[in-house]
Amino acid sequence: MSTVSSWLLSIACVVILSVLAEFILPEGQINKYIKVIFSFVIMLVIIMPLPKLFGKDINFSQLLGNYDSELQEDYLYQLNLDKVTAITDELNSKVEKEGMLNVRIRINANVLTTDLEIYGVFVDLCDIEYTAKFGSKDIVKAKLKIVDITKEFELLRNVKVEFLE
Repeated sequence: MSTVSSWLLSIACVVILSVLAEFILPEGQINKYIKVIFSFVIMLVIIMPLPKLFGKDINFSQLLGNYDSELQEDYLYQLNLDKVTAITDELNSKVEKEGMLNVRIRINANVLTTDLEIYGVFVDLCDIEYTAKFGSKDIVKAKLKIVDITKEFELLRNVKVEFLE
C-alpha cells in the first residue's frame, strides 16, 4: 500500500470513528466536546505527513522532551522553595514562642537540585526584643536557644548557624 493511500485510509477511519461516536453519544455538552476532539484528531492526521512531503522530518518526542525537563525543574524548584519557606516560618514561630521578637532568620540553600542542599542559617539579631517569657536580655543565651531550635529540624542538624548582631 502506498503512503498516500494509507494516509487517506487513516483520514477515512478517523472520520468514520467520529461519525460513530456522534451517533452513539447522547445529545448534550459531552457531544460538543467529543466533536471538538475528533476535529482536532482529523486535523492532526491530515497534517502529519506534510513535513515528510517537503523533505523535513520533525521529531515530536525531542520537542516535547525539553518541555518535560523544564516542567520537572520548575516542580523541583517550587518544591524545595516551599520546604525552605516552611522551615523558615516554623523557625521564626518557635523563636517567637521562646520570647524573642524581631529575629529575622534566613536559610541559604540550593533549591535547584533534586535533594535540597542547605548551606547555612543566618540569624539577624540587630533588632531583637525580649519578652518576659524569655527572662533576661542575655544575647549569648538567645544565641544558644536559637541554635537548639535549629537542631530540632532534620535538615538543619549539620548546618552552621551564623549570627549578625
